Amino acid sequence: MKKNYIKLFAAITSAVLVSSGSINAQCITPPPVTVTAAGTCGPLPFSATLSATGVSSLQTGWYTNAFGGNAVGTGSTYATPSLTAPTVYYTAQLAPTTSQSLTLPAQSSPYVGDTRGFWFAAPTSFVIKGVRVPTDNVGNSSIAIVKLPSIPPAYPAFTNTFSVLYLAQNVPGTGTISVNIPVYSGDVIGVLGVRSNINSYGPGGYVANLGTNTLTLNRFGMQFPLSTTAPQDLWDGGSSSISRVELYTTLGCLNSLTAYTVNTSPSPTVTAVSNTSLLCSGQSATVTPSGAVSYTFFPAIPMSGVISPTTTTSYTVLGVSAAGCTGLGSFTQSVTACTGLEANANNQLSLALYPNPTTGIFTIELTNGLTKNIQITDITGRVVINQTTNEDLINLNVSNLANGVYYVKVLSNGESEVMKIVKQ
Repeated sequence: MKKNYIKLFAAITSAVLVSSGSINAQCITPPPVTVTAAGTCGPLPFSATLSATGVSSLQTGWYTNAFGGNAVGTGSTYATPSLTAPTVYYTAQLAPTTSQSLTLPAQSSPYVGDTRGFWFAAPTSFVIKGVRVPTDNVGNSSIAIVKLPSIPPAYPAFTNTFSVLYLAQNVPGTGTISVNIPVYSGDVIGVLGVRSNINSYGPGGYVANLGTNTLTLNRFGMQFPLSTTAPQDLWDGGSSSISRVELYTTLGCLNSLTAYTVNTSPSPTVTAVSNTSLLCSGQSATVTPSGAVSYTFFPAIPMSGVISPTTTTSYTVLGVSAAGCTGLGSFTQSVTACTGLEANANNQLSLALYPNPTTGIFTIELTNGLTKNIQITDITGRVVINQTTNEDLINLNVSNLANGVYYVKVLSNGESEVMKIVKQ
């Protein structure tokens, strides 16, 4: 009985160890990536820095195509090139479990002619980290990797419906080429590769290993030299000889490609203007900002935009656009004491003066049927207009005068009145 307990304990322990090993070998697919961007405001063109969430053990790739392809950057952050228009980037993260190379048969013979390779249905998710055409033959290498929506048609039929994940032509050297190409379980992947347009033939229908996974490599080809022609008119050659291309991968749990749009948002051009270029001390003006959607003034002004400075004051305005970009503007409100002519005037006539402010022509109304002498002076006291009339409605044109404050003095029947007018 004691021996049976010992055997039972051993069996349970063995089962636990096997189960534990299986659990440790598994991975959990990372949640969808959340991307934040910095530096997305400024004069065009500009570069933005994208940051992906996730633990440090995740391997992050950045892509410019919805189907993935070869990464334009890796790591938790990516600095874009200079952008002049909104641009979409895609990112995916792999929780790695093991690094594996695709097993290949030995070369059976070289083949000089059109381009061959192999295709397979991915048995699991992985990222291709390196590619190389074996060195059984010499010369520069040309390699293409494509993703097809389904099994390619049998020769002589062909398809041009596919996405090019990677293409390198006439690459010198014999080393492994670094890439970062996400492949998802079930993807139909086609691989082409030659050296100096020489195929390294191996038996087709080959059952390859990728870690503990198996996959069948069938012939894949096109009737063009890959060194000078991008993939086109692709077909399946069944179990005929394949052209050998080495794939080096990292297996693991791979989340789906997440799109993120980088909006090219230039800094807004912020301006602010006062409805009166010159104020008398104690008077008010209304400031109107433009170029953004929200504004902050320094020194602060009320939300109404009405200001009443007692001395000439310079203001800075910070504007924020709808995209969150900021811009600065400034203006100066001039203020004068308005003493002298206006203070000493005899305000005995019932004058009407309109419109005020004016952009050019304004009207003086004094209904008495008598002779009227009209003088307009600037703030220095210089007379800029002087005329006499018997009209009760007098239209005056000051469009040729500089913008600012002027004083209108009307003398009639021994009485005078002075009024201020603003030329804008």
